[in-house]
Amino acid sequence: MSSVSRNLLFLFISRGTRSFAAGFLAVIIGLYFLYSLHISTLLIGVLFAAGALATPVISLIVGRYGDIYGRKKVLMIDMLTMPAAIIIILLTKNYLLLMVATSLGGFGIAGGLVGGGVGASVGPVVSAMLAENTTMKNRTFLFSVNNQISTFAGAAGALIVAFLSYRQLFLLGLVFSFIAFISILPIKESYKPEPQKSGSSSNISESDRKIIKIFAYTGIFNGLGQGFITPFLPIIFSEFFHLTNAKIGILVTVGGLISGLAFMFTPYFTNRVGFLKFITITRIISATLVIALPFSFSAIMAELLYILFTPLRAISLPAQSSLQMTLLSVKSRSTGSGINQAARLFPSALATIIGGAMLVGLPLATPFVIASGFTYANVYLYLRFFRGVKLANKPEREIGG
Repeated sequence: MSSVSRNLLFLFISRGTRSFAAGFLAVIIGLYFLYSLHISTLLIGVLFAAGALATPVISLIVGRYGDIYGRKKVLMIDMLTMPAAIIIILLTKNYLLLMVATSLGGFGIAGGLVGGGVGASVGPVVSAMLAENTTMKNRTFLFSVNNQISTFAGAAGALIVAFLSYRQLFLLGLVFSFIAFISILPIKESYKPEPQKSGSSSNISESDRKIIKIFAYTGIFNGLGQGFITPFLPIIFSEFFHLTNAKIGILVTVGGLISGLAFMFTPYFTNRVGFLKFITITRIISATLVIALPFSFSAIMAELLYILFTPLRAISLPAQSSLQMTLLSVKSRSTGSGINQAARLFPSALATIIGGAMLVGLPLATPFVIASGFTYANVYLYLRFFRGVKLANKPEREIGG
């Protein structure tokens, strides 16, 4: 087995085991706070916001330090945050310590099973390490495989919610998050950091700065669009549509499985229509379906809409990551990915606080309509910034390299 194949294998194993834990943690964390610890939805929103605020800070640090000191070293340190967070939750009910746990683990942040959910701070260095072990020709395909593994594993994790208690699930999460850490050890990194001349950003070229800014601007509205509702979906299905924990777990599993299957078609569509058209079309459709969910006349209709908009929202993620890694130089990939993630998650934190308050005193439709509006704004910015970028508009098969 070549070193590249070996690296990809262990990156995928780490991603799969961590995502398996994230799958059930994303489902139960809000329900555990609400029903076992009897914390109000408003205060749960604050806990979620703590994770949403801390994760982009960690992402910025991890992303930049990954380019400066090496991605593997930084990734191994960051991999320990999730098991540390789970240990805190298992040992205490103290609200401030729970806030520390949500901050370390990123519990409840926008993203769910895909696109930067639980433990999302590892994303920047993982994206850079994947790009390091691919070429432009197969980059979108391998990013799609990575997302497939994450989503299928997360869906499997969500499914077991029906069979285990909260404590058993947290203990299982501890085991699998530690396995994810161990899986990084055999990876051999070929990237060699360049010595810094002066300051932490001295080695970032002007062209890279421009690309980083563009993805940051689009990320802001993407974060706002997801932060209002995504962390609260298990609670919404429980409180407003009266689904049991088991049914919610199954619903998230089905949405995850369909999303995983959808990733198979990401390379096909980018090869046919290009990155920009694919990203904007799928996000417009998913945002429209999101608006419809709170107006559902039955739980079945709400579940169907969830199953439809979840894969449509997710399917463009590998294309977005691939485009970003293609446009950035090798030495700025981890930094750019970290800044993009931070730009998405900081606004999502604010949206999460507001979304939790909205669920207490306003009609259910309010956060959904606002969230969709921000997604439409995200699409507008993609069209504005990338309409003139050739690599974003060409079918991927014509890019080569």
